[in-house]
This record gives sequence, C-alpha cells and structure tokens, in this order.
Amino acid sequence: MPPDIEQFHHPRSARTPAREALLAGLTGAVVEIGAGDGGKFRHYPATVTEITVVEPDALLCQTAREGCAGSAVPVRIQTGGLDRLPLPGGSADAVVCSLVLCCAPRLSVTLGEVMRVLRPGGELRFYEHVRSANPFVAFTERIIGPIWAQAAGGCHPARDTVRAIREAGFVIDQVKRLDFDRISHVLGIARRL
Repeated sequence: MPPDIEQFHHPRSARTPAREALLAGLTGAVVEIGAGDGGKFRHYPATVTEITVVEPDALLCQTAREGCAGSAVPVRIQTGGLDRLPLPGGSADAVVCSLVLCCAPRLSVTLGEVMRVLRPGGELRFYEHVRSANPFVAFTERIIGPIWAQAAGGCHPARDTVRAIREAGFVIDQVKRLDFDRISHVLGIARRL
C-alpha cells in the first residue's frame, strides 16, 4: 500500500519531506527520469534493489553521478531522451519523475514510454509543477509559457500534468497539490493496470 502523501505549504521546510514522500515505500527496480543534481538518491528506501537513471541532459549526467556516490542502492546512469527510454518493456517496478514532465517536448509520448517500461501494477511517482489553480496566475502562465520554455530548458508552466497522466491510461491513487514560492506543484502516485 502506498504511503499517504501529506500537504506541505512552507517552501523551505517542505522540499525534503516532499522528496521523502515521493520515494517512501518503493521496492524493487526503479527508473528515475531526470535525476538532476542527484539529491534524491539518499532518500531511496533500502527496499529498492537498483536505480536506473535516464537523464536527458548530458551535462547533468555527471552531476547525477557525483550525487549518487554515497548511495546505498546501486545506481546506473544513462543519457537518454524522453521520447524513447533506453530500457526494455516491463523492466521497472516504479518510475520516478521529478520536475521533468514539464519539459517533455511530447508529454503523451513520454508517458507512453513510462507505461511501456513499467511492469503491470507498477507505479509512477511524480512531483511536478503544474498550472496554478488561481485563474489569474494560470492565465499569466499561459501567456508567458513560450518565453518561459525558451529560457527554462523547455519547461511548460501551464501544463495539466495530472490530466495527461490519466489520459495516458494510468490510475491515479494519490495526488496532492503543494505550493512553493507561489508556484503550484503536485505530488502523486499513479499505477499501471
């Protein structure tokens, strides 16, 4: 049974508990897409047997390698695109996406790839920033979206990622909205049937 995800509001104190909630209860073979600085590696539970990182940014691969140096779980890092994960189908018990789905050039294709590499019953754990629930802020996000995407590595601030996950065929077991520095995020668990 997946852990309960609590609602966090304070930007400085919530980031580590959010990471811990994202990874709590994971077991077996995990694929992490877009590890960034590798800051999550120390939060993986001992029940995870291996972590395969698919990092789209070749420069961040080195940063992730440095970040996983002290990990108790074996970590393998690969450069790979979000449109074609370099992994066999049904090879993962869980896929972790943290602040990467907003940058997927074709989100539905990326989610299809996540579905492909997950075994039946496998989990998608996600922590993503999403369109604001505030109509004025959401409007602003849509207006600045094209400029923001060019300046922020392809990030699309007005995406409805939760809806896209549902439309890709996942069953969402848990999802909570979090607010950090006036930017809306979601933390959730979805499952492949």
